[in-house]
Amino acid sequence: MSMLGATSRVDALEVLTADDSERITGGIGGFRRGMRVAAPVIGLAGFLLIWQFGVVVFDIKKFLLPRPSDILSDIIDQPGFYVRNARSTMWEAFAGFTVAFLLAMIVATVMAHSRFVERAVLPLAVLVQVTPIIAYTSAIVAWQGYGFKPILIVTTLVCFVPFLINGVTGMRSVDANLIELARSVDASRREVFFRLRLPSALPNLFSAARIAVGLALIGAVLGEFFAGSTSGLGYQIKVAQNRAALRMNLWGSVYVLAFIGATATFLITVSERFALHWHSSQRE
Repeated sequence: MSMLGATSRVDALEVLTADDSERITGGIGGFRRGMRVAAPVIGLAGFLLIWQFGVVVFDIKKFLLPRPSDILSDIIDQPGFYVRNARSTMWEAFAGFTVAFLLAMIVATVMAHSRFVERAVLPLAVLVQVTPIIAYTSAIVAWQGYGFKPILIVTTLVCFVPFLINGVTGMRSVDANLIELARSVDASRREVFFRLRLPSALPNLFSAARIAVGLALIGAVLGEFFAGSTSGLGYQIKVAQNRAALRMNLWGSVYVLAFIGATATFLITVSERFALHWHSSQRE
């Protein structure tokens, strides 16, 4: 009986130990997840606080560098102004982003299947990437005239190369043995593309999308500078830069652009976790 009692106590102790270990592990995992969520908020809040107190401590004039609290107050006081202009810039950025993605996927697919096409197209892509965007924005406006079209072209150009390079790299990263296996069972090129090449390229394409978000906003804002726009955050920045009385609109537009970019990047990251839940990059 004593032996049975001792064994039962040992078994019970092992169960308690396992439960405690699971609770501790779960608690640590929850804490880490909470810290991952809180880290960006803490970093942003810390930056804004340093900015706020720095302006006060060094007595920087408001027209030179306003406090974050003043900028946020201006945005809250003029919601219609910022929403109206943000809508124009967001549409331009989204249109260029989407067109660049679609065109890049077509070209990247051809390049992934043909080394000759890859060698022919890659130098052109490099030229587009290394040439400062401002250098050809004026030329595009002179060629296409004022309006939405030159803004779309500029935004598409700056977003195109990241999608293209990452798309080709991802499609070529498929294990050669898998390609041979698919061919051995008479898989069509379409089946190989959608079942092997495209899934392999998705992590690269999501990385390119996060880069292209900022580039799309840059292209849209720069296009508004040169293309004779009468609305948009870029246009308002240009106007406010030349009028001291509107200087707060400049900083408010910058804040709204930053918010748009951060929100778009967050949505892409969430979409990536959902679409690539099977991929090793999304594991804890």
